[in-house]
Amino acid sequence: MTGSHNCDPALYGAWPDRSAYAGENTAEVAPETKSRSDRLAAEDAARNGSLRQLLNELTVEMREQFSMYRNLREAGEAGLLPEADDAAAKQARADVKIATDQLSLIVRTLERIDALQRVLAEERQALMGEDETDTEDYQAAVAHFLNRIDELAEQKCRERLEAIAASAAALGSD
Repeated sequence: MTGSHNCDPALYGAWPDRSAYAGENTAEVAPETKSRSDRLAAEDAARNGSLRQLLNELTVEMREQFSMYRNLREAGEAGLLPEADDAAAKQARADVKIATDQLSLIVRTLERIDALQRVLAEERQALMGEDETDTEDYQAAVAHFLNRIDELAEQKCRERLEAIAASAAALGSD
């Protein structure tokens, strides 16, 4: 029975509140958009922070129970040795079955917790993606208006130069 189902509960760990890639190396954004990013992060923490914490606590608890039932199953399997008496063997088989059933339940629970954590992470990433899109739109708008300002400045400069040239020509013809 040992080795029939290899599951390492250490693979199901607690998820961080903040993405690993959202660190010091992230690009700087304009101050106007930082407040929006901060607001989005705060809204996400308020909405899902306690749920994330609960899922992390459940993961830790499930890992501890997994270890306990794995030990119980191994102890029960030791009771299945040929030299064990009939009553002890019957009890060992019952212990092994209970422990195996509980291990299966724990693995399914850990998988569901992991799926929920992934949904929360995708939701958080989608929010940040929307924020990045808004930032790109903002930067495109700023570039458009700066370009338009330059065009208008050049146009006014040409008009003034033409006015000066026309006034100089009018003075020279007098």
